[in-house]
Amino acid sequence: MKPAEVIEKPELQVLINVLAERGELRVSYPLYGLPLLRAEPSERGYNLEVLTDRKTFNARVPPRLSSELPTWSDFYECFISAGILRYDNLDEFEETLELYERLRKGVAFAPDTNLFYHRFISSYRPLNGYQIVVAEGVKKEIEDAMNYKYRHKQLEEISREVLNAHLLREFNNRRTKRSRKAAYIALKEFERLKPRIIIAESVSEPAHNNDEIIVKSLKRYDRMTPTLLVFLTADIAITDVAEMEGLEYFLFKYPRKKLERHEVSAYQLRTLLFNLAAVFGVIELNGILVFGEFGGKTNLDELKLVFEGNEVYDEFEFHLKLSRKLIEIMR
Repeated sequence: MKPAEVIEKPELQVLINVLAERGELRVSYPLYGLPLLRAEPSERGYNLEVLTDRKTFNARVPPRLSSELPTWSDFYECFISAGILRYDNLDEFEETLELYERLRKGVAFAPDTNLFYHRFISSYRPLNGYQIVVAEGVKKEIEDAMNYKYRHKQLEEISREVLNAHLLREFNNRRTKRSRKAAYIALKEFERLKPRIIIAESVSEPAHNNDEIIVKSLKRYDRMTPTLLVFLTADIAITDVAEMEGLEYFLFKYPRKKLERHEVSAYQLRTLLFNLAAVFGVIELNGILVFGEFGGKTNLDELKLVFEGNEVYDEFEFHLKLSRKLIEIMR
């Protein structure tokens, strides 16, 4: 049996450090046999190079399974939720934020569902300290998406279309891609912001769709409080509803930057690897399998590492145990 270890996200840095001492980091997706990126240490963190593009990536995706197997869009959004890619009009938002700060009555922000998936609020420091208002409908969208699990028949169908199909055994009766994104990205963002969050209860009046319920709920909250409530979204469709209801909003423009070479911090690289493992289900890091979904997973932050041999495993275990002992002492 191959050596394995269950770790939490911060402990991924221990593995990164061990591997970086031996050379560059190489990440691939074993179900496609597709190299994704490489990274090597730099003075300010890591120099990261993406090794694939939209055309190459999507050519590996079985058309009938694009809703369940990773696509280029999933890959790209992992860079957004790691804080490596930013909204195209972030400079405009910074200027608008300065205007909001001058208001005597104060301001609070209400993120739409897509901002939770992009983990924007927690990674954007200028918003630290602001009250966050979450429409009950946004919270419900995330919770509802978390409850989808693989059926045996689904995994059989996927196994016929991918490489290394034996890895799918870990996904038996576990979360699907949609649910993994909701639980390990969006819910993690919600938990991170929880001390600052106030829930705006849903309105009971008739509405055509959930977008309308969300906006009407936030507008009612806005009328009940003295502070200005600003709705933050990256979905242009919902802004029409906000206009009609008279709700202040800011529309972020989805990033268009090409994935090529990026200088990233240690935290951003660690978060990117975690996000890729969580959304893809499994990635390969220098020959080590990193499962974001696996049998027996009990914590949102958990990853399962499966090593090819004992050499790297022994070194990693030494540093991991040392790290855990130091944390215990500091407590």
